[in-house]
Amino acid sequence: MKSISFRLTPRNSYFVLAAIAAVTLLPFLGETLFYSKGEPREAIVAVSMLNTGDWILPESNGDEIPYKPPFMAWCIAVLSLIHGHVTEYLSRLPSALALIGMILWGYGFFKRRISWTHAFAAGLITLTAFEVYRAGMACRVDMLLTFFITGALFSLYTYWERGLKGLPWLAVLMMSGGVLTKGPVAVVLPLAVIFTFMLLRGEKFWRVVVKLILPFVVPLLIPSLWYYAAYLQEGSEFIDLVHEENVERMTGTMSYASHVKPLYYNFLTLLSGYLPYTLLLLLSLIPMRRINSIKAAAPVKRWWKSFRSMDASRMFALVTIILIFVFYCIPESKRSVYLLPIYPFIAVFVADYIAWLVRHGHRSVKIYGAVISSVVALAFAVFVIIQCGWFPYSILSGRHALDNAIMITGLEGHISIVKWLIIELSAVLAGITLWKLRKASSKTALTMTLTVTIVFYWAFAGVYQPGILNAKSDRIIATTVDRLQPEGNIYSHIEQPMLRFYSTDYYTNDRVKPFRLLDSDTKSGYLLVGVEDARKFLPAKADTYDFYLIKHFKKRSADVRQPVLLLKFVKKEGSM
Repeated sequence: MKSISFRLTPRNSYFVLAAIAAVTLLPFLGETLFYSKGEPREAIVAVSMLNTGDWILPESNGDEIPYKPPFMAWCIAVLSLIHGHVTEYLSRLPSALALIGMILWGYGFFKRRISWTHAFAAGLITLTAFEVYRAGMACRVDMLLTFFITGALFSLYTYWERGLKGLPWLAVLMMSGGVLTKGPVAVVLPLAVIFTFMLLRGEKFWRVVVKLILPFVVPLLIPSLWYYAAYLQEGSEFIDLVHEENVERMTGTMSYASHVKPLYYNFLTLLSGYLPYTLLLLLSLIPMRRINSIKAAAPVKRWWKSFRSMDASRMFALVTIILIFVFYCIPESKRSVYLLPIYPFIAVFVADYIAWLVRHGHRSVKIYGAVISSVVALAFAVFVIIQCGWFPYSILSGRHALDNAIMITGLEGHISIVKWLIIELSAVLAGITLWKLRKASSKTALTMTLTVTIVFYWAFAGVYQPGILNAKSDRIIATTVDRLQPEGNIYSHIEQPMLRFYSTDYYTNDRVKPFRLLDSDTKSGYLLVGVEDARKFLPAKADTYDFYLIKHFKKRSADVRQPVLLLKFVKKEGSM
């Protein structure tokens, strides 16, 4: 009887990479409830589209128009038409599919220009870089935008390779999709990168300018139809929002502070976002004698000569990284996800560096494997302790002790046999890796560690993350309100103008409205208000309404960052 063996080859590598990405992302998208305001804020736009039939600029949360263009919401709404309603799984599916598409596109791009093994490694590194993985599992526009930007970059490079002939229609479609996802940045960044790259490769300035005029104008045509329709619907309010989100955000003149961070924030977030590979980089730098050949003190001219001698695809990747990174250092508003488009290009150089470490038998590879496997084994041990009820809750203290205790108890619940098998598999693989590392080659050690990392992501998304984060969700508030009032409006008050009860609104099918929109004929109803906000709001309304406490949710709301009161209000006789 012949033994069955599997060998990764250029012919099957594409399908293997696709399978790994799909299995890592798709099964677990719906396990975690919405636990922060960001995801339900995006999902509720799709809910309001289906509820109202307005696919241009639907209002949600009573009176709020979307902050972003509608492509993400369109995708969610179309998927939900088949299912019947919007779910967490369907809300996150566009991001997951965008990440899978980006990884496979990047694999094909670098396979033809470097090697299939290098492209395969870069694809796995991109998938398992934590910032990328997290964005691919979230109902946010960032991964979809990243897919469109990277797709445009790959297509524009191919356009240059073919002599700038015709119009790069695929790049045009990618940039158009990006504009409809988040705005004109999806055109500005890819064209700035290819413009700079072509000049560095010796193209004449005016030829480049002329050849990029149409790729700049045409991607704006389709999105302009939506912008015009949205303007007709909301007028100056929409124009002011577009100006603030796309211009004032870059110039730091927004009417409110949004993710204001110092310059060094982007450096820190890139290092943390590339975990666990940042750890391997740091470990490899400990024995400094290994990096003497880098010649860190070499003159600028030598660096420039080295840069100019790079092969075209690597130079393109480096230009992409530098330009996009610098671009997002300019505005005061900074978020880790803004840098997502550079991750697949950084992966090329990370793969280069790891290949060098493996080739030289660098001991950091095995140390890295030992650390990762130990962390996975420790996570399993802690989980078992919590499942058995042995966790010492007395060690929790401070103002958030209750919230932390609630999250930990979320891991105590019953889980299915399949989930137990997943987390046990991660622990077993971690144990085998620790046992085999000492005698394994660097290549084998790296393969085992990468396998442990991928399987741990399965356990993380399927068991650990939902167990912890579902306790943070405000769905319990929505469940209580739904039981008391299954139909009709629920009212809310938040002192901070930009906030809403996004999670509760999503889980009640967009029925939460600001109290200021209360109809004068409404005699009674239910009100959600934060404990801190209630101290000012309730006395101000005491002459007009009587308030009765129904429920005090002591856990801090993920949306308003304070415990929440559910009150019944009754309008007083004779009040106007």
